[in-house]
Amino acid sequence: MTPELVAIWAIVRKDIAVWIRQPAAIAATLLPALGLILVLYIGASAVGRNPVALVAEDDGPRAQELAAILEDSDAFNVTELSAAQASVALQSLQVAAVITIPANFDQAFDAGEPDPVQIQINNLNLDFTNDLRRSLPAAITDYYAQLPETANPIGVDVQETDLRQQDIGLLQFQLIPNLVLLLTIAGAVNAGLATAREWEDQTIKELLLAPIHRGTLIVAKLLAGWLTTLVIAAIVLAIGGVTGYLRPEGGAWLPALITILLLALASAAVGVAVGAAARRFQRVAALTIPLAFYLFFLSGGISVIAFLPPWVQTIAQFVPTYYGMHALQMAVFYNSTDDLGRDLTVLVATTLVMLGIAVVSLRRRLAA
Repeated sequence: MTPELVAIWAIVRKDIAVWIRQPAAIAATLLPALGLILVLYIGASAVGRNPVALVAEDDGPRAQELAAILEDSDAFNVTELSAAQASVALQSLQVAAVITIPANFDQAFDAGEPDPVQIQINNLNLDFTNDLRRSLPAAITDYYAQLPETANPIGVDVQETDLRQQDIGLLQFQLIPNLVLLLTIAGAVNAGLATAREWEDQTIKELLLAPIHRGTLIVAKLLAGWLTTLVIAAIVLAIGGVTGYLRPEGGAWLPALITILLLALASAAVGVAVGAAARRFQRVAALTIPLAFYLFFLSGGISVIAFLPPWVQTIAQFVPTYYGMHALQMAVFYNSTDDLGRDLTVLVATTLVMLGIAVVSLRRRLAA
């Protein structure tokens, strides 16, 4: 092994060992992403299946079939209550709506007479209200669609064609942006703190007096930040693979891993540049963590970017993490290579630019 490689390995090993012994650095890396996961979990629970009370006043077969359709619907979390109990639940915000199947539903159905299913909605905000207004007609349509043609008075037949092979839950879909956020924070914070630590602890003098080239020091700092970030990514991916939430299928592993490698390296380069410029722990954390969150939100981390306002979509085209999120979502969830060439091209270009900035920033500080 050449002296340069020995020096690189020694610096990398030292930085990783110091990071492991620094709970504050680990907390600064993990807590923002873990906190966001908790917020996403609570939000997904609130906007998933709306809690509704079902008052089935008719116990005939047609009414029970409709009740079963409502209970199996992905839009409702149904609790069967009496009319009085449902009224109290609606007023006390225990349910968002009360759906009532009238007492003569079967009789009216068999006679071909209208007897509307009633819904009382607590229109607390438009999001919940519109979900409920759309979901009940959709459930009734499903009810008629499953009836035999002879018993279907309106001849409804729903034919659904899905663009994707599988349905992805809201929380699971948000895990990819959160993974990108974690990679961004981990690379920027860990590499930044490791670089700033050299000045704050005055160990930079020892490194400058060591018989190694300054380029070797720069490579070692970048490599240490990159490997630390990849360790965190490996742990997250292992947990995601075991639970099934983040498990690429087949050939999708390769583009997913390439994307993660590029994101981690670009983030580490940002950290080295910021650490060399700031040279203080507090400054590094104050700069890198908000930067990671800005990139997260501006790249569409809270929603599908195509559904956000046009000005956000325009900004996202200039945010590199948007392309990382897109590449990972396509690979992990859909085993797709849609726009993979574009995404990887942007990430490679971004990584090269960030590496160049990191090298220049660190070289100037070493020469100062």
